[in-house]
Amino acid sequence: MLVMSDKMLDLIWSLDIEKMNDHLPTERKTLAELLLEERPQVKAKKDQTLFIKKKDLETICELFPEEEWKNVNLPIVLLRRTAMEKGLFSVSGGIRELYIVHRISGRTSDRFSKFSLEDHQPYVWKPEVFTAKRKAGSIIIMGFT
Repeated sequence: MLVMSDKMLDLIWSLDIEKMNDHLPTERKTLAELLLEERPQVKAKKDQTLFIKKKDLETICELFPEEEWKNVNLPIVLLRRTAMEKGLFSVSGGIRELYIVHRISGRTSDRFSKFSLEDHQPYVWKPEVFTAKRKAGSIIIMGFT
């Protein structure tokens, strides 16, 4: 009978997670930069390209004054952390990216100027993730850790 060590199992587990995350972006661009592109896109792992829909960019434009567009980084990566409670995703990025996910998922109706990190957790639940994906799917990427 073959017995695997904990180190071997950890290595297998980390390689599986890495493979599951092959679709994650290797770069992020600002909303302002993406709006200037004919076909908005960012690079992903394995020499892939992630295309971003203009409609989704327009949805994000409505959430911020134009002077903020250079500070919004896209796409937004939501990470399902296996060490956390089931169905909970962390939002990568800063306050603007967290605001986008909270706003389009319906978790807040505040304007950006009223939104603060003290009042909102950097996490979202699975139903909110699916709502955000439905409303602006090309800017929301899900990964695993």
